[in-house]
Amino acid sequence: MRVRRFLAIFAAGAVVLAAVVAGGWLTFAPAGPPRTGDMQKFIPREPPTPVPDAAFISPDGTPIKLADKRGKLLVVNFWATWCAPCLRELPALARLQAGLGAAPAELLLISVDRGGKAVFEPFLKARNLAGLTSASDPKNTLLRALGGRGLPTTYLIDAEGRVLGHVEGDAAWDGAEARALIDYYLAAAGG
Repeated sequence: MRVRRFLAIFAAGAVVLAAVVAGGWLTFAPAGPPRTGDMQKFIPREPPTPVPDAAFISPDGTPIKLADKRGKLLVVNFWATWCAPCLRELPALARLQAGLGAAPAELLLISVDRGGKAVFEPFLKARNLAGLTSASDPKNTLLRALGGRGLPTTYLIDAEGRVLGHVEGDAAWDGAEARALIDYYLAAAGG
C-alpha cells in the first residue's frame, strides 16, 4: 500500500515538474563565468562597474583612458619589470595575444615602472617579447582607481567599458581555462 501511494505521488510530481519546465515557468540562472584551473582566482564584479576615468599613457606615448578603448573585450594586465610573478606571466600573455586572432578581444599591458617606456621597452626586447607592446601607468593612477592591490593584476573589461572582474597574481593566460573565461564573456556580448 505504501509503495503504491509513493509511486502515485512520485508520478504526479513528475507530471507537474514536466508541465512547469515545458511551460517555461521554471528557469535556471546561469552558472556564471567558468572558473577552473588558474581562473579560480578570477573575482567577478557583480554587477560589472564602469571603468574609472583615470588616464594612462598609451604605447604611442599619448594620454588615453580605458573608455577610449570601447568596442572590444579588454584583457588589461598591470605589470612591472621588477615583479617576478609578472615576468613568469609575460610569455603566457604573449601566447594569449597570438591566440586571440580575429576575436573581438585585445590584450592591453600596462607597466607601472616609474621610468616608463625607457625601462620596459628594452626589457621586453631583451627577453624576446618584442611582440608585446605596453602602455604605462608610472604613478599607479589607473591601477589604484581600479582597486588593484598588487602585481600582476589582470582585469577583464567588456566592450561597453565595464569591469567584469579581475585576477590577482600570475596566471596561465595561454591555457584552456583562460580561453574559456574569455570566450564566455565574448559569447555574453554576442561576439
